[in-house]
Amino acid sequence: MRPWQAILLILILAFLAISSGWKVFYVLLYVLLALFLLSWLWARYSLRKLVFRRSGGGGRIQVGEPFDERLMLDNLSIMPKLWVQIVDGSTLPGHRAGYVASIGGRKRAMWRARTICRQRGRFQLGPVSATSGDPFGLFRRRISLASSAELLVLPQVLPITSFALFSGGLPGRGKSSRKALQTTTNATTIREYVSGDSLSRIHWRSSAHYNKLMVKEFDLDPAVDVWIFLDLNEAVQAGEGEHSTEEYGVTLAASIAVYLLRQDLSVGLIVNGEHRENLPLDRGDRQIERVLELLAVVRAGRGPELREMLAVDSFHLGRNTAAIVITPSNSRDWHIGVQQLQRRGVQVAVVGLNAASFDESPEDEDSLALLEGAGVPVLRVKSHDALAQVLEGGPTTRYALRR
Repeated sequence: MRPWQAILLILILAFLAISSGWKVFYVLLYVLLALFLLSWLWARYSLRKLVFRRSGGGGRIQVGEPFDERLMLDNLSIMPKLWVQIVDGSTLPGHRAGYVASIGGRKRAMWRARTICRQRGRFQLGPVSATSGDPFGLFRRRISLASSAELLVLPQVLPITSFALFSGGLPGRGKSSRKALQTTTNATTIREYVSGDSLSRIHWRSSAHYNKLMVKEFDLDPAVDVWIFLDLNEAVQAGEGEHSTEEYGVTLAASIAVYLLRQDLSVGLIVNGEHRENLPLDRGDRQIERVLELLAVVRAGRGPELREMLAVDSFHLGRNTAAIVITPSNSRDWHIGVQQLQRRGVQVAVVGLNAASFDESPEDEDSLALLEGAGVPVLRVKSHDALAQVLEGGPTTRYALRR
């Protein structure tokens, strides 16, 4: 029964009691009035002194990992709660943290929510609200128990131990194990001064810190800069969900970037998706975090075409630089941009996603073979390929680099 129906019944009983004077109508009227008032008071105080907590909420997690939450609802009142419905407004796909509990006075209800994260992105945990009411179902009340928190689901990073796309190796040796006898542009560490060291190599700030002379050591070769171009133009994407060129491209870009950064190389990232993104060159753990945070939220969209991206964003690339292009495009119009980079001394490699294999359409002409003929290393990836094996396999893998 709804409140307006109870009020209507009370009015009808009041009219019958007054018009007829029959005692039974008066008794029913008083009972219904008392029931109505009791139900209202019960609903009014049914959600008082409730405290909600969640552990494990917010933060970061990677695709494929389980997201575990422990949720607790404390009743600090001495009065029991016959039923309380917890509603969680989380946007994380598949995450069900709602609960219906009956809690005694000064008792606690506990439950767990476990979800395997299969979709990258920025999601919301909460807000959390509680709903309860009286035993007769006349009144319901709803209150907010907790505000929302943010959960960032990072893209999957494949645990690769090598990357065999460049047949001749990357230009430069990154952080070399051999130290230069002469001063170069790549100072890497310091050591204690020994007799015969040039005064120009003294690092005065470190010397003041350690209270003794310290000199700089230099790598023989400067570190290479690697730019990753991820093509997320929606016109060339294929497939849906986990098995789409968009998700494969993001996973490949994340895995390659993290691998190169752990080799102490400088890596930059350019994406032409829903919004044009340009992550400047940097190295180390900070750059790994930035790369994964960016790739967690990028989406395919009406960004510039790959041809335009290469023309606009690659003008500053030169010698001692490598470019890795990840694209499902089978068009030839961006090949000119790749060849121009080659002519400027940039080492270019292409990771080609076979778009036809993602939507089970007929195979297109293999335009990537033209790049191979021009000396550009090409790595081919199809739907359902074991990506880690493809990246590590080199020329012996079925879809790896053809020499």
